[in-house]
Amino acid sequence: MGITQTRLREIMAQHAGPLTLYARQFLDDHAAEDVVQDAFFRLSREKADVENPVAWLYRTVRNGAISQNRSDRRRGKRENAVRHEPWFEPDPANRLDATTVAETLRRLAPELREIVTLHLWGERSFAEIAELLGTSKATAFRRYEEALTTLRQLLGEDRDE
Repeated sequence: MGITQTRLREIMAQHAGPLTLYARQFLDDHAAEDVVQDAFFRLSREKADVENPVAWLYRTVRNGAISQNRSDRRRGKRENAVRHEPWFEPDPANRLDATTVAETLRRLAPELREIVTLHLWGERSFAEIAELLGTSKATAFRRYEEALTTLRQLLGEDRDE
């Protein structure tokens, strides 16, 4: 039977932004949007019901991004194509500005950055993150805590300068 158009529109409205943010960890803006669009297209074409369409989308976006990166590496273009765009809009009420946080987040190891992005902006549970990354829930949580500790240290260093 597949997913209904109404349900697909609801999922797109709620998750297109976080999925694009997630894909941007691996790809530049344009390629990330393409991978997300392709994932939604694939979901719309699924003949069978997908039990958890949001988790399915994250997996599809991740796999698509990995494939795209392999292609880019083979052609030697990826490093020249990456642009540094802010990952979120600054909130003047916060003491830290968005640019500082985004730059500091980029300094994390890729696997830690991925977990933070999935949990905070993608609103994925540690169980979903663990399944997506092929690890245990406890390991995903420990890496998340490690990432937060590292971010606090890095932000503290930046503020002391």
